[in-house]
Amino acid sequence: MYKRQVSQLIAPAFIPVHLDLKHGGHAEYWLKGGRGSTKSSFIATEIILGLLQDPDACAIVYRKVAATLRESVYEELSKVIHRMDLAPWFQFRVSPLEIRYKPTGQRILFRGADDPAKSKSIALAKGYFRYLWFEELAEFSGMEDVRTIQASVIRGVGSAKAVTLFSYNPPRTAAAWVNAEALIPIAGRMTHASTYLDVPREWLGDAFVAQAKALKASNERAYRHMYLGEVTG
Repeated sequence: MYKRQVSQLIAPAFIPVHLDLKHGGHAEYWLKGGRGSTKSSFIATEIILGLLQDPDACAIVYRKVAATLRESVYEELSKVIHRMDLAPWFQFRVSPLEIRYKPTGQRILFRGADDPAKSKSIALAKGYFRYLWFEELAEFSGMEDVRTIQASVIRGVGSAKAVTLFSYNPPRTAAAWVNAEALIPIAGRMTHASTYLDVPREWLGDAFVAQAKALKASNERAYRHMYLGEVTG
């Protein structure tokens, strides 16, 4: 079992979400925020912690375009594993993209949603998909594609424990489908907003904070959208 304090791995603003996940509070988690909010790092950390605690748990991560997976979510999960000093216990593959926990064979898979119907053929020889993560949700066409993937991935043994994690920077306009969907009160859904202001400064670095302040001074509306994740359109 991993022994490091969770507070060393995630920003304070995410502690309520962590506790809710730990106790199985919701089936969906919608995490929105601006640049530097560490929402993706938080999700990656939760997935790794979850795999360590449940020897049958696996994860699958989606982006709209498969070509964007390696330099985003794959790197994020790899970075989290190294930060947790767990790299010797994981195998990192790039063709196809996959991260495997060596002691148990648990897997983290990566897929593009270019054609959501292709997800129907995904299956695991061992374990079940406990975590389904949609990164950059605003890039997806709409909830129909998301639900198609969910129905294909979350099924069978263990499906009652499965959670879907969404991370995104809200589009500028309130009319964007993801902004409208996030406002719908649905049972089993938790929404959470975060910004770089919720993150310890030393995690981001002085250069990042300086860039944010410079944009705020020159174009406050752009700053509010980019760094605070506000819908400004």
